[in-house]
Amino acid sequence: MEPLSIIAISAAVGGAAGKFVEKAWDSGEKWIQSYFKDHKEVVRQKGTDNTMDFLNELAQRVKQLEESKQISHEKIESAQDHPDFSTMLQKALLTSAQTDSKDKHIILARLVSERLKSEPETILALGSKMACDVISYITVNQLMILGLAVNFYGIRPNPYPPMGVNESNFQVWMDNWLIRRLKPYQTINLREIDIVHLESLSCLKVNTFIGRGLNEMFKKDNLVYDFEKMQDIQLRDSMKKSWEVLQKIDLTTVGQIIGVSVSDLLSKTNTTFDGWD
Repeated sequence: MEPLSIIAISAAVGGAAGKFVEKAWDSGEKWIQSYFKDHKEVVRQKGTDNTMDFLNELAQRVKQLEESKQISHEKIESAQDHPDFSTMLQKALLTSAQTDSKDKHIILARLVSERLKSEPETILALGSKMACDVISYITVNQLMILGLAVNFYGIRPNPYPPMGVNESNFQVWMDNWLIRRLKPYQTINLREIDIVHLESLSCLKVNTFIGRGLNEMFKKDNLVYDFEKMQDIQLRDSMKKSWEVLQKIDLTTVGQIIGVSVSDLLSKTNTTFDGWD
């Protein structure tokens, strides 16, 4: 690895974020060399290149946290001194080294940055550490499945419903919101083997005795959304087909964390994990 690469990343972000990524690479370079010690040099180099891409994504996220004052300079600079955070960073870094997937690098950076904001031993901190391991065993299509599932089961507008939305305009307003959120998943390939694999990774649980109505998922008090009236017919039919499978699953904390990261990546939003302390 040429030193200029990490220097360039550090210089681009500057401040505590720059020092953070330099420190991450000081440890990361040793971890990669140790992990790939019995592999060819070309493998070690490719792993290093992948890790650099991940660290660049992470640097940008830490910079955002620093500039928005969501976390103090002192906490950014001292985070890697904590064993729990250092262990998670190691998991994320080694997972990133094993994949060329830009999306996985972005998701891993999101997981680490969320952990940076949280305290050790919280549900979010522990679940994020588990999620870093899972990413290396999951396909891109399975990431999409978790992203879709979390839109059915967890993510809602905030506030929900917003001011001015009532029984007379809820269907139209919710239709616009759902089409934007669900459109990226219209051509999703949802196979039984994917569900089995995600269950083996503790991302979800399957209960074949449960059946849920799709309209009920988005009901809020007396406000009811009717999926049959969705204006995008192709999307409606695709989501109804996906729901035939997804109505019988429950997402675990790990599945929710990964799913939210995927959903936010595709929708360019930032969902908060309220109550995950």
